[in-house]
Amino acid sequence: MAAGDDIALEFDQPWKLGLEWQLQDALGLCFPLVCEQINWSHPYEPLDTELPKIAPEHQRGRLSIDKLFKVRLKSGHDRFLYVHVEIQAQQEGGFEMRMWVYNYRLCDRFGPEVVSLAILADDEPQWRPSVYHHEFAGCVQHFEFPAFKVLDCAAPEAVFERTGNRFALLIAAHQAALRTRGDPEARRRERLRLAKYLYRHGLERAEVRGLFRLMAWLTKLPEELELQFREDLAHYEQREGRMTIETLLSPMELAVLNRERQEGRQEGRQEGRQEGCREGLMQGLRASILDALEARFGPLPVEVEEGIRGLQEESGLRRAFRLAIVAPSVEQFLRTVEAGAAP
Repeated sequence: MAAGDDIALEFDQPWKLGLEWQLQDALGLCFPLVCEQINWSHPYEPLDTELPKIAPEHQRGRLSIDKLFKVRLKSGHDRFLYVHVEIQAQQEGGFEMRMWVYNYRLCDRFGPEVVSLAILADDEPQWRPSVYHHEFAGCVQHFEFPAFKVLDCAAPEAVFERTGNRFALLIAAHQAALRTRGDPEARRRERLRLAKYLYRHGLERAEVRGLFRLMAWLTKLPEELELQFREDLAHYEQREGRMTIETLLSPMELAVLNRERQEGRQEGRQEGRQEGCREGLMQGLRASILDALEARFGPLPVEVEEGIRGLQEESGLRRAFRLAIVAPSVEQFLRTVEAGAAP
């Protein structure tokens, strides 16, 4: 796999989920002129299935990080805007032309009310594409698109404190990931700092959980440092009287743990409690893997479910879950799981 593809896999899922979860904050921070035109009292609609239909042939199957949303405009009850957002995590030749191609194909499909926006999430300060221009024999194509450079957002935590914009915290985590690439110990320290920051600033439980998970994906750690991070965070929670680690679990994971704990108490035996919790956690992990794959790729072939049922070790299931949220295809997921090399 090329280095650029590795970068796309590293940042793909958290950015996509972050945009779906906090689109208003994202546009408000990165593209305020667009944000001001949208009637946010109406829900926005993700249209991800439309993008593959209009992708150029040579781009189909590429590891893109792009989103398409349908939003209602303030200027009329029946007026809609199609917002195409491309997150580019590495410098790429021909990026300007790709933005132009997507824009004119979206306009051809939906009409002229289309905006194409670029979030430049790379670590090259001088790379700032924003214009596609080509002319030959008197024929001219000229297309300008708004671009937001993540590196330009100075002190994103201060932006959050000043404005309350939660997307600034995702920017903070991304900047931390760029700063600490190749230095996992520094990355562990940065993630712990950001986790403590979330606890200190009075966010709702669901917001803490959502932001923490996006930050964890952006600041991926080796397994041994992941365990150390969890231990450090647990000590901080105990010392400061903060929310427990359960705050960071999904409702499904929390329900599994609570159910198994209750069953363990009823059995009245420590061994029974431990085994019950472990089996419940394993079932919850299998369900989470299937949910993640179905959300990304649709109905799954039978061999996928069989492969997941065949995983009997908790460590293997956890690696498979991490793979389920970054694998470029179901086929690649299966090959990696079968090889026993899920990240």
